[in-house]
Amino acid sequence: MAIYKNISSPTTTTLIAKDSGVGGGIQKITIANKATATSNEILLDLHDGSNTFTILRTDMPPKTTLVLDDNLSFNSSVYNLRITTNSAADITVIIK
Repeated sequence: MAIYKNISSPTTTTLIAKDSGVGGGIQKITIANKATATSNEILLDLHDGSNTFTILRTDMPPKTTLVLDDNLSFNSSVYNLRITTNSAADITVIIK
């Protein structure tokens, strides 16, 4: 089952919450910056409640898409998968 999230404000969003019943066996994460003029700093991390482990930190130009498809599985009973954005650019995240 795919997870779809649209984010349009600077925030930290939990994509997969620990112990939510959604497994951490991820095949691919697609992150798209749909804004036409605004770049966005993206931080993707795993968080266990006290420790944060950064998977990705990048600056995404407008109208770009990033695909992550290697070594993405994690223990979803221990970690939250989160994304943090720093601008109001429209971001779409798809997890499969």
